[in-house]
Amino acid sequence: MQTTTSRLGLATDAARRWSRIARYFNRSSDGVAAVEFALLGAPFFLIIFMILETACIFIGDITLEQATARAGRTVRTGQVATLNQSEADFRKNLCGNILVLLNCDNVRIDLRSYSSFSSIPTDAPIASGRLQSGEFQFERGNPGQIMALRVFYEYPLYTDIVDRFLSDLDDNKHLLMSVAVFQTEPF
Repeated sequence: MQTTTSRLGLATDAARRWSRIARYFNRSSDGVAAVEFALLGAPFFLIIFMILETACIFIGDITLEQATARAGRTVRTGQVATLNQSEADFRKNLCGNILVLLNCDNVRIDLRSYSSFSSIPTDAPIASGRLQSGEFQFERGNPGQIMALRVFYEYPLYTDIVDRFLSDLDDNKHLLMSVAVFQTEPF
């Protein structure tokens, strides 16, 4: 009988000890912030960087769209043809509308005339993960011609997880593409 009582006493003592240890850890908050930061800090900052990078891509796309629309207007109204602008002059005009976010050296321009609106390509010229800019042209246009100004920018991605979902080119780059289609005015 005494052995059962002593065993019961030992079990009760062990339960009391574990209860005291559990109460100590419940009251003690030393290092809790460090553990929580270690668990939640990396995913939190990854999400923040993903949001920032996606926002930069969006702003870059809007900037490229606005610059293309403004440069396309100079072609549509005949300013490029009547002033006999070179591709370098046209690029300078286009890049004057691109402020800080995009590097003008990475902008690719394709300006040419088409026989009909339906013959204008709608897909980006990408092959094997690269932008095929070798066949791009620069035509100033004549009065009444159907023209398409296509502007491309290879935007570099920096966040590892974002590049898996947004990169459509090699070297972790996302292609920004802007198109202005119009018929030139009788200038």
